[in-house]
Order: sequence, then structure tokens, then C-alpha cells
Amino acid sequence: MSDIEKPLVLAADVGGTRARLFLGSVHANVWHVLRCEEIPCAVHAGVEALIEAFLGECGERPGVACLAVAGALEGQHIRMTNLPWEVDGECLRERFGFSRVCLINDFAAQVHGLACLDKEGILVLQPGDPDTQGVRALIGPGTGLGMAVSFGALDHLLVLPSQGGLADFAPRDARELALCESLLAEYGRVSIEMLLSGHGIERLYRFVAGLPPGVPLGKDAGAIGADALAGEAIATEALQFFARLLVAAAANLGLTVLARGGVYLTGGIVARILPFLRAPEFVDLFREHPLMGAVLARIPLYAVCDELLGLKGAAQIAARLACDEN
Repeated sequence: MSDIEKPLVLAADVGGTRARLFLGSVHANVWHVLRCEEIPCAVHAGVEALIEAFLGECGERPGVACLAVAGALEGQHIRMTNLPWEVDGECLRERFGFSRVCLINDFAAQVHGLACLDKEGILVLQPGDPDTQGVRALIGPGTGLGMAVSFGALDHLLVLPSQGGLADFAPRDARELALCESLLAEYGRVSIEMLLSGHGIERLYRFVAGLPPGVPLGKDAGAIGADALAGEAIATEALQFFARLLVAAAANLGLTVLARGGVYLTGGIVARILPFLRAPEFVDLFREHPLMGAVLARIPLYAVCDELLGLKGAAQIAARLACDEN
């Protein structure tokens, strides 16, 4: 069967800053890449415009689509968390002539993408004592802070999306309390996402540097990360603070759901700060708990290096939908 004869599918991973889109063919429940592109969300008015720009006038019209979107799913409708966009599956089906459209939370899609990871795509930070049928928990900073929970074998998953990134931040020591108080004075309430995100890196840099609110930083999270990797002192301290908060949040999530199958740190920020996360003191912090240290020591901790995890998960789902139709 040639690629032309194979069913075509569209998959997308739409975040608060950028979208990754994939066009592929499917044979025997396996997807094959025909074209993949990353598009900034800011240059388009909505998901429909993103898809239109990606498909263009090339004549490629996939029959099935799966879109992983950063937001809470209600039926086949998603209101995005960090963009003023709404996505409706039925509207997309009618506009583009898809036979089937599946909308899924972006972190739920990442869970489905775990089955696609190779050895280069994942780093073991703590081996623990993994239960292959146990609960898995994903947590990943980006434009916001995403979370998801799943259990069962990777080829037969039950996935529970989450908005846990918007839960309140709980400081653990005097420095974190001072950080929380400074943000409370500015924002009135402090979520975990306000610290574990791109803008969170900027807030931590401002705090470490002792800068008052409103003073321009002159650099964004990407520049701070680059400065930290180059050894600049304030940026390094800010990224170390970020890594501590991320590992602590991962441990709290691991305890909340007893993630015997492992806790996975995901997303582009994680891939870029691996030198910090691999440091022994941060791994030790994961299991540092006065009552539950032994439990946390048995929970595996992983860092996912593959930034296409969500897109691959959406492609997995699209491929299954296409095979169901043929």
C-alpha cells in the first residue's frame, strides 16, 4: 500500500506559546511522519487558523484529527488556560471535512506518548521500585504547569487529566515563605504555576536578584536559562531554586496519587535544565520527607527529554481512530 493509499491523519499539540502539527499516514495501527511543523500561536487568531496555515493549499486532507490542547476538556470543547482561544471538535470536523475529531488535554496526550519514547528520550533520575501497572504521574512546566495521572499498561491506559498546576503554592522554609509573601503582595494569591513556568523563572530571577515589582528584567526565561548554563551567578541561583521547587512539586504529586509507576518531569523547560535536575542534591530532595521518605524512595523519577511527547501521543490516538474506520 503506498502512502497515498494509506489513511492520512492530523495530530497537533497546542500549547500556550507554540503549536506542533503533524501530518502522517497510518498502516497496521502505526503512524508514519509525512510532515511536521512548529508554529507560534501568537501569529494566528485560533486553532482553525493554525490548521489552515499548516495544511495550506497542498491538497493534503486528512480524514481523522486528534488535537492535544492546553486546557480543561468538557465533552469535545476546550477553553485554553493561557490563551483566549476556544476549541470545538464539531466545528473543526465541519470546517475541514474530518470524519472524526478527538480533542484531548495536552498532558493526557503526553501520557499516551510515553509508549513512543526510546532510551534517548527519557532519563532515569531515581530508579525506585517501579510497578508497571501502577499509577503514573506527569508534571511539566511550560507556558503554564501541566499535570496528568494514568494507570494500567502503556498499551491500555486509563488517563485522568488535571489542572493541579493551579493549586496553591505551599512554602516549606523561610526563603520560600519570603518568596510567597512577596508574590502575595503583588498578586493576592500564589499558585504553583506562578513559579513553575516560563514566567515563573522570571519571577524567581527577580526574587533572587532582589528586584522590586515592575522593574524590567531585560531578559526572558530562555535568556535566564542560557545565562545559568553559562555560569552567570544570579541566573544559576534562580534555576537552582526553580529545580528545587519542581522536584518538591513532583514529590507532592507522587505522594498525592502514590505514583508507584513513576513520576515523569516533562516539557521543553525540563529538557533544557537537565544539568540542574541531574545534580544529586535535587534527586535527594525528591525523597526528603519526615514521614514518607521511604515511600518516595520507591517511586521512580524520570525526566523526559523528548519535547514531542504530546504530539506523539496525539498521533497515537489519531492512528487508532483511523484504523477503527478502515
